[in-house]
Amino acid sequence: MMPSSQQSLSAYENGPYLEKALRYAVQHQALNQESLTAIINDASTGSVQIAEYFGNSSHLRQHLEDAKNKMVSLVSLYLEHTCDGDLFQAAQLLKDKPFRALSRGGSQMLKTLYALPEDHYFGSPRLESEAEFLKKQLTKGVTVAKYRKHLEDGALTKLKLNFATWLLKQMGAKISAFSELHAPVEHVIRTCILSLAYGAKKAVSKGVNYPDESALFEIFSAIRKEWGFLGDVTSSKKFLSDIPAEFNEYALQTLASIEEDDIPKIMNASIALQATFDQLKVAQYFFLYNPMDAVSKFDQMQADEWFSMTGGNEDDASLLTLLLCSAAGIKPKTTLKASDAKKAVLAIRTHGILEDEVLNLISQAPHDEIDQLTALWQDFIEEASPYFQDSSDDKLVQVLSFLAHHCHI
Repeated sequence: MMPSSQQSLSAYENGPYLEKALRYAVQHQALNQESLTAIINDASTGSVQIAEYFGNSSHLRQHLEDAKNKMVSLVSLYLEHTCDGDLFQAAQLLKDKPFRALSRGGSQMLKTLYALPEDHYFGSPRLESEAEFLKKQLTKGVTVAKYRKHLEDGALTKLKLNFATWLLKQMGAKISAFSELHAPVEHVIRTCILSLAYGAKKAVSKGVNYPDESALFEIFSAIRKEWGFLGDVTSSKKFLSDIPAEFNEYALQTLASIEEDDIPKIMNASIALQATFDQLKVAQYFFLYNPMDAVSKFDQMQADEWFSMTGGNEDDASLLTLLLCSAAGIKPKTTLKASDAKKAVLAIRTHGILEDEVLNLISQAPHDEIDQLTALWQDFIEEASPYFQDSSDDKLVQVLSFLAHHCHI
């Protein structure tokens, strides 16, 4: 059986960091009785606040005991992380800072974790509230080591997500499309890097765009052809000079991985290219299904014209600005200066809303967007009409304020 002195030492070593810091502070006279009393009183108030934050009654002893344990965990986490385990520094913080401020410091640390991406996919929502997340972390007993690992992993995931978002914007892709499909971030980055480094080898250059399945296969095909003709495959690294510094290291790692892992497989003529492509496109890459592959050339042309008209801006404010211009009989734009917005309002007050022009413009949109656009316009104009017709608003203050909230002015 373990001697009582050894049991006490074991309990001390495995106890909360706050306990160690308090004992050290008292032994080294950093805290006197008055300071300890202040800590106790502050902790009592803080326990009530924590109980209420987690939706528990502050009148039940069991809830207060649970809240006290959470507060001890928060303060312990904050002290050990901030002081990097240095008990002298921790004792000084206990002396100089209110106890509830130390608890809030620990709470903020966990909230920082909550703000980081939860996984490696676009558009992944948090399935738990901030309070639920904090409760789970405190119940599991988050240690400084676990916290730092979680923080490091989350920061890397955030960097990858930001990098993937930056790449997609450079390639003119809609982020919303990737969010809707919960696209894997690392696969999106890999696809972008492959396209930027090897995409120029395609037989027909289509510019720097995010590749669909056929464009991705063209890149694979061009790589194998180059190997067949020259016995070697080269990549362009020019794109690296445009990448923001914080993403450069990960971009280089991804390019190196493609060169070491994927290119040899693509060059291997003993395996059918389609088989290699089918394997890698699932395991390493991500592409969007291009619905235009299934529609007529007319629909493709119509979609291109609509994209040119909107500039790729598909948010409600941009579309309503475009439709407002049509309703007023002025040149369609997705953003208006205040002076042009006034001209539009005055034109509508003079000759009314050109509803036929609006409907004609909507008819030029891709077929699957027409109903949505029609509903958007009808809802808008129903709310906007009283402002357009308000003759008492002769300075146009109210109507322009309304438009500023719904359009791009």
